[in-house]
Parts: sequence; C-alpha cells; structure tokens
Amino acid sequence: MRSLLILLACMLAASPLASMAQGLGRGTADAPVTQWPVAAPDTMGLNLDALKDHEALCLDSEASGCLVAYDGYLVQEWYHPDYPSDPVGMQPWIGTRSAVKSWIGLLAGMLLADGAIDSLHQPVADFIPEWRAGAEAGVTLRHLLTMTSGVAKHTGEGPHPGVVAARNTTDYVLDLPLKQPPGEAWSYSNEGAQLLSPVLERAAGMPLAAYAWERLFEPIGMRSTRLLVDDYYNTVTIGGADTRLREFARIGQLMLNEGQWNGTQIVPAEWVRASTQPIPENEYYGYLWWVHADDDAYSAAGTFDQIIYVFPELGLVTARLQRDVGPGVTGRYWSSETRALLRRIVEGNAAERGTAAE
Repeated sequence: MRSLLILLACMLAASPLASMAQGLGRGTADAPVTQWPVAAPDTMGLNLDALKDHEALCLDSEASGCLVAYDGYLVQEWYHPDYPSDPVGMQPWIGTRSAVKSWIGLLAGMLLADGAIDSLHQPVADFIPEWRAGAEAGVTLRHLLTMTSGVAKHTGEGPHPGVVAARNTTDYVLDLPLKQPPGEAWSYSNEGAQLLSPVLERAAGMPLAAYAWERLFEPIGMRSTRLLVDDYYNTVTIGGADTRLREFARIGQLMLNEGQWNGTQIVPAEWVRASTQPIPENEYYGYLWWVHADDDAYSAAGTFDQIIYVFPELGLVTARLQRDVGPGVTGRYWSSETRALLRRIVEGNAAERGTAAE
C-alpha cells in the first residue's frame, strides 16, 4: 500500500502543462531556461539536405515522431501526419520499450553516488537474501548492468513464458536459475534487467518508480514521464516506460551534458562516461547503454526503434518514438547507415565551410 500511495502521489504531481521542455545544452547549461530553445538549422551551420533525408527516413520508417537537438537547441522536430503535433509535449504517451533499461542504469549510478550501493562489485545477495546460496551468490550489480549475470532470457515458450508476461515480475525473476556462471559471457536478458528492480528499490529504500521521479524525471522536466509497475507494484525495469518525444530526448541531452542539468549534477559525470564505454565482454555494450564506437556515439534503444542517439563530440542528440508497427519497417532506424546520416547533419556543412575557407 505504501508503494502504491507514493507512486500515485508522483503521478498526481505530474501536470501535463509542466512538461514544457527545458533547453539545456552546451552553452545553456547554467541558464534557468524554461523551454527548449529552438533555432533555425541554417543559422547553426547544419546540413539542410541531411536534415531533409532524416525527415524522409522518419516518415519511411513509420516513426510517430523524431527530434534533433544540436548544441542545446532544437533544430528539427517532426511528427507523422497521422500523429498529433504539440510543441508543449501534450501528445499521447508512447512506451519506450527497452530504451528504459538505459535509464535504469543511470538510477544505479545515482544510488552508487548516494552511498546506498557500496560498489559495482557488491553482491546482489546483499539486497536479495534469497540469493545468498549457490551460484546466485556470485552475481554482482555489475553483472546485472552489463548483461553478464548468467540469467537467461526467456522468449515466451516452454515452462517459463518470460518476465514480460509475469504479473509479479520480482517473484518471477527471483525464481529463475542461472543458465551459466555469472561473468562468464554476455547475454542479453530481460530477466536479468528486471532483477535490478528489487535490488535498486531496496537500495533506495522507496519504490523505484518514485525514486526515478524524485531524483531524475522531475529535476530535468520529464514531468509527464512515468516508469510502469506490475500488478504487485513492482517497478518494471525491462522496458515500457510512458513518455513523450521531447521528454524522451531530455535523457540524451542530460547525457550530452555529462549528467548536468541547469548547473545541477543529476548523474555523476564519471558514471555517464563509464556507462558509455564498451565492456570487455561486448564491444557494443556499456552499463545498459549501447556503444557505437565507430561512430563516436551511444544509444538507448528498444524494439520498434524507440531510440535516443547521443554524439558527444558533435553536440548532437536525436530521439525517435513509434506508436504503431507497420510491416517490414521496424529496425531500419537503429543502424550504422542512420548514424552516418545523423553525423552528416553536423559534419556535412562543416566540411564545406572548411573547404571554402581554404
């Protein structure tokens, strides 16, 4: 009951009108800006052809909306013709799918900074007494954050239908055996990611959905975003948070600013950097963030191409959300070809300016 009351209080505090975006980019991070500043892309020296190609890709891939921010300024915001456009973020909620896993990684880093977690190598059993015996006793927080815990992903067949179908997600994942010893290999697992729910909640000493609202969403203006809870009020950490496009993109802007928002350090800068470095077990993965080293980028990504891309060296953040799935379109946006296109938004005209200057 306490969990439910706290969660309801968080949701009631979230006025839709309060979700107007705060523009916080490089050069504006210390300003008390109440609305994401908008700039014409030609005044920012951006490649207009690349932006048109990006808009065409968004339409072709059946996105509900796409957003591009450069140097803290909103330079492109596109919505599908069948999807209502509203600059103050009053669009209907869209689920993030697995992109929310990256957000959960940030919460882990915040709890570590709070001292609620001793270290990345702290045993999960310190928070889950049921795991104090057997191979499970060797699972650490780092294992859960890097998909190396040994907890298998269940696809919905056989005796284990998968955590996505569970009414009580915590009980479901606590009862699963390890498929392999912790730390032995990387294996993407929704079930392993869901174990972060009881671990982080017990570390926080409050419902994780409430902690996320109080310490992350509300401070950066994501006031109509919410983490989901299951039938037993366990916070769902595998995916599906409800958000809107501009609020979705704020996480990317926060990462670009190395965890800072309006001069306040929300997430430790060291954690942002560590989370987006490739781990030894998988060169494309960090602490629940996907790493694209060849493109100098990283991303939070979910099925149906719910994606936040961050290009730190370019000062570029992009976000894409999709409500419905058409035949043969999903999966086209999260690709090296898209990342090359996005880089061209900044680099194309810059290269031309450099040639002209010579």
